[in-house]
Amino acid sequence: MSLGRRLPPFDSLVVFETAVRVGSFSGAGRELGLTQSAVSRQIAKLETFIGTSLFLRLPSGVQLTSSGETYASEIARLLNEVAGVTDSVRAWSGPRQVTIACSRGIGDLWLMPRLGAMNAELPGLELRLRVTDDFDHLRLDEFDLAIFYRREAPTGVHAVRLGEEEIVPVTCPGGAMLSDLRQPTLLSIEDPRREWMGWNDWCRGGSVTLPESARHWRLGDYRLAVEAAAEGIGIALGWTWIIRQQLDEGRLVAAHPYRFRSGGGFYVMRSTHRHARRIVREIEDWLVASNR
Repeated sequence: MSLGRRLPPFDSLVVFETAVRVGSFSGAGRELGLTQSAVSRQIAKLETFIGTSLFLRLPSGVQLTSSGETYASEIARLLNEVAGVTDSVRAWSGPRQVTIACSRGIGDLWLMPRLGAMNAELPGLELRLRVTDDFDHLRLDEFDLAIFYRREAPTGVHAVRLGEEEIVPVTCPGGAMLSDLRQPTLLSIEDPRREWMGWNDWCRGGSVTLPESARHWRLGDYRLAVEAAAEGIGIALGWTWIIRQQLDEGRLVAAHPYRFRSGGGFYVMRSTHRHARRIVREIEDWLVASNR
């Protein structure tokens, strides 16, 4: 069966959504420039396609059936998504326009320091950053390139590994080593999806026991945790790939000799189902080269 045969008539969907939203067939007709009988025919056409009644026709007007209520909520959501995607494409479709999605930590600490060079070396580039920590709910049509940490190698996308996951506690230059502190302040972030490793994971990997008096500060995002460590407020877990610049410049130093390594890594990804425009391939190559 072809996709077209599975899809209901789009005009009928628009009429149905409008009738539900305004509460009557006559109101839908006024909004859409149709007669009430034309609205009724479109609704009947949709009901025939689905095989069930969507409205009860009552002397006082129309009322959604239980099936109609369920269908209406989903159709409204889907039509809004279609409108949003269409507006996005219409507004962002130039030959040098590229959308890069990334997590907030990667955007703040890895990508931001590279934007100046990217601007200078890729003339005419128009960049949109889509910053989110929820990669799993990103649609492939929402970005041209995506830079994220993944515990396992990504599937279903073209992916280039930029760096491995290596975690070491970090503090300010001259700060005390973790093992020398009786009441360390441990800096971390909230991660409800448990994608990022936490202090318990690091301790378990290195067979490290923290003092019972250790204090935990959970800050809003990873950049804040890193900056707090650089200011000497506490000790943060440092993903060395993300904070390589801070480590190289000496703004952060290791607070413990153990470095946790896993199979996770940081990747630049793009959809395998979309044509990769020339500028997208240029930026992908540039990101890989700048990572060396």
